[in-house]
Amino acid sequence: MPSIVRSRLARIAWVSYALALLTGAGWLGVQTSRMTELPLSAILAEGGVWNVLSNTDFGNVWEVRTLLAALVAGTLLSESRLRADARVKGVLSMVLAMSLVASLAFAGHAAAGSDVEGTVHLVADILHLVAAASWLGALFPLAVLLHATAMKDVELSIEIARVATLRFSGLGIASVGTLFVTGIVNSWFLLGKIDALIDTEYGRLLLLKVLLFFAMLSIAAFNRFHLTPRMMQKNDAAPRAALRQLRTNSVIEAVVGLIILFLVGMLGTLPPGSQE
Repeated sequence: MPSIVRSRLARIAWVSYALALLTGAGWLGVQTSRMTELPLSAILAEGGVWNVLSNTDFGNVWEVRTLLAALVAGTLLSESRLRADARVKGVLSMVLAMSLVASLAFAGHAAAGSDVEGTVHLVADILHLVAAASWLGALFPLAVLLHATAMKDVELSIEIARVATLRFSGLGIASVGTLFVTGIVNSWFLLGKIDALIDTEYGRLLLLKVLLFFAMLSIAAFNRFHLTPRMMQKNDAAPRAALRQLRTNSVIEAVVGLIILFLVGMLGTLPPGSQE
């Protein structure tokens, strides 16, 4: 089972990495086209990309993100033969991945602020991004692990699922708490007033994002307070039934999270509600 789980997690990591590279390149192309008013077919030939990379804040952020992405790839490719080395590699990979996610804040609305308020908004956005990535990023590996343990009929598999579920529960609580607080801070800066939730396109998309967040939160609460205690029971039937339901709920929660990410991308292309 460990080899199967590692193989599937590695596949998820590389697919995610490839998507990050492709979308990052597309993002650079679209932004360059907007800044230079050149068609996408001409931005390379006429040097638009190089001008944006060397002369704009967005270009500087993109270069830093590219470097961080390369370092993340290096940790994924490196092999650790010793357990101590594997732990160091894991911590390093986590720090680099979190830095890659956090750097998105410097290319978003929060980076446009100044003074103390601008700093507060930027820090809140960084924490919001890291918390979201931690919660959503752990859901797919959890689903993979639960699927692998559900295929086994040994007590050890159930125990592995128990430990993984409890650890994810702690991560989820910390992530949700951070998302809730930083979400309020970000909304305060970006909306300006409550009416903007309904009166602006940005606000309506944000409201949909919030509703989907609470849908994820409801699933997570059901998992934490109903299914997780059943996983702790000693009889065979209850833990296995809870394990199967947890696996299904994790996939549903992850899919809702991906929809939220799509909405976040759309929000990034719109002027904040406070500016409409």
